[in-house]
Amino acid sequence: MKNSRNLFIVFPLVIFVILGCGSIKNLMPKKGQYFDGDNAQNAAKAIRDKVGKPLKVIEIFIDENEFRVQAQDPDKPKNVDEYKYVAGFVSGPTPVQLNAMNNDVEKSSFPFDEIDFSAIPKFTKEAIDRAGIEGGKIYRLTFQREFALTDNTAGALGNARWHIEINGARENVTAVADQKGQLLGVDVSRTAKAKDYTIFSKDELKKAQDALTKHLAGRSQIVEIVMYDKYLICKVPNVENPKVGDEYKFDINGLSKTGLIKTPIMSIPGNENFAFADIDLTKAADFLQKVKARVEMPNASVGSFSIRRRKSPFNNKGARTLWTISLKDGVKDGMVEYDNDGNEVSVRKNGEKIFEEK
Repeated sequence: MKNSRNLFIVFPLVIFVILGCGSIKNLMPKKGQYFDGDNAQNAAKAIRDKVGKPLKVIEIFIDENEFRVQAQDPDKPKNVDEYKYVAGFVSGPTPVQLNAMNNDVEKSSFPFDEIDFSAIPKFTKEAIDRAGIEGGKIYRLTFQREFALTDNTAGALGNARWHIEINGARENVTAVADQKGQLLGVDVSRTAKAKDYTIFSKDELKKAQDALTKHLAGRSQIVEIVMYDKYLICKVPNVENPKVGDEYKFDINGLSKTGLIKTPIMSIPGNENFAFADIDLTKAADFLQKVKARVEMPNASVGSFSIRRRKSPFNNKGARTLWTISLKDGVKDGMVEYDNDGNEVSVRKNGEKIFEEK
């Protein structure tokens, strides 16, 4: 009788486990599920429903297992709580301790409903495709305001962005998208292809010229252009205050705006702004080869390469756009300066003057 009673207990449990395995399996979160289909939308809706009121977020964290949101408490705006979505269920609110980056909750937060979660599958796939690395897949997404400086504070006060981490079999890449899912850039500067990259190819210089022409549009005046082996920096007067400069960088990732702090434009006697349309950046590749031959340093690397407009007090040639190229090769150095037509202005090697125009 005792054995019979045990069978009556065990048999239904076995049936429950067999029949229920499929249901239990369906409840378990699938790795990477939030990067596919409408799973991120569903998770966001579940958290929105849990809060029950319009909310602003400080940070959203999504990886292959979790969907977490740190949100401003609608009833106590100085407080931040965390909500976690797993397998159809939302846990929270759990209190969050703020740090120096986001202690101004109102300025660091962003309206939850302005984030397009339906765009996640599209921009993550686009980021992986553009990364072009072996075995690339999304490791993590983080949404928050970027670091920014203001007149009296610093922290997560900038534009709200998705920060995308892509891990591959051999190397990793990062990318950025806005709240609507537009991919803004992919950073491949730490990959193998970046090691062989140089700005001094005509193709890259043409891309830089086209990108700057398109971006600057009506802002035709340039303060200076400085090039190194891997990138180019273009400084232009700020639209609102021409006494400070905006800097744009072109490298393997394309064109981006740099500099958290606006720096004053140094007033150097004789220097003038010049028109971007008056120069052809692709000439830099030819000038570099000419300099190496001129100073007999074929294996030298570029110390600096600048384009500026200035006039000299020692001649009557007036203001000219000058291309100045400095080379380094161990203890040896060389420098050649050309005018915009490619004529030599001066040549120096190892500190000695070889040529100076009359």
